[in-house]
Order: sequence, then structure tokens, then C-alpha cells
Amino acid sequence: MSAATEPPKRRQPSQQRAQHTVQAILQAAAQLFAEHEMRAQPEPTTEQIAALAGVSVGSLYQYFADRAAIGRTLIEHQREAALVALETMLAERLAAMPAAAGLAEPQAARAALRAYVQAYVLSFGGYDAHSRALARLAWRHDRDEDAVAALRLASERIGAQLQALGVSALRLPAPAQMFALTRALFGVVRSAALERSPLLGSQALEDELVRLCWSLLQGDPDAG
Repeated sequence: MSAATEPPKRRQPSQQRAQHTVQAILQAAAQLFAEHEMRAQPEPTTEQIAALAGVSVGSLYQYFADRAAIGRTLIEHQREAALVALETMLAERLAAMPAAAGLAEPQAARAALRAYVQAYVLSFGGYDAHSRALARLAWRHDRDEDAVAALRLASERIGAQLQALGVSALRLPAPAQMFALTRALFGVVRSAALERSPLLGSQALEDELVRLCWSLLQGDPDAG
């Protein structure tokens, strides 16, 4: 949506009380959107969100123009939280890798890819019924420009992480390989989430994604 067609912004939460109100509205919206999504019900109304948040509908409209504005803000927060979770989980998994305990470099590289795949699936596919419902909401309402921005950010982070690993068994991907890698991960997790596939989060799907990444990134096709 261009700046010319963007809906007018409502009052900004500049005071602590206002920030608390906005937070309460978004928390209530997250709970209701997830519950309605899991039950295949229509999205909650602003009246339902306001009631659960403990505010009047008039107060809600001071900060959000309509339900769509609440949904957009919720999705933005969801994606930001997913990126933070991705970085945190990846750092934890890489720190716990047994490379220092004598793993050969190809195995260490493959373990690094598995850590990334696990973190990506959990961050953008969800790890329980509630987070998966919110992930489906985000994927379903994602705008094209937001999806492209997320893919570009993912490309930058994958490149930086591979460079930081310094593992010769994994090459820094060329633009074509990075394009294929990010779109593959993006597409698989998105499809699995939207289709409510039981494969999401399974060992079988994780193994296939690791194989896919490995085939694109290994420095020597015969390594490992």
C-alpha cells in the first residue's frame, strides 16, 4: 500500500497509560485472532477485542482505525518477534554444536544448517497451536512488499551467519543460490503453515529442508 493510500494514523501512544492500553488491545487481539483461526471462525470484531482488553470501543478507535489496522500491527509484531526468536535460537543451537568435540568439518557444517532450519521453522511456522495460528494469520494476510522485505532480510542474515561460521565446507552463496535458498525455505514453511500440514515441525520435513540447503551451499559436492 502506497503512502498516498495508507489510512490516516491514529493517536500515538506517547504516555505510559496509552502504551499500556495499546499493549492490552494487541494482547487481546492476539488471543482472539488465534482462537478464531484455530476454530475456523470469522476474525474477531473490534467489540470483542475491546471487551477482552478491558477498554471501550471508543478507546480502541483512538489508536486503531479498524480491525484491519489491529491485524496489520499484530502481524508486524509477530514477524519482528519471529526474527528475534530466529536469531536467538540459532545462536543457542550453534553455541551448543559439538564441533569443538571433534566433529569433522562437513558434519559441523551440516549441523549448522540443521540448527538454522530448526530455528526457521519454529520462528515462522510456530511451535504450538497458538503460535501456529498466528503464523497462519501472518502468512494469509502478508502483503507482497512485506514478503519481499522479509526475504531480503533473511538473505542478508543467512549470508552473515555463513560468513561468521567460517566453515569451508559451506560456501557463501551466489545471488542465484541465495534466491533459491530463501524462496525454498519461505515457500515450504508458508505452504505447510497455511495447509495445516502435519509435516510442519516434523523430523521428516526438517531432514528434507536440510538436504535442500546442503545441496545449494556445500563447497564440495562430494563432501559429507
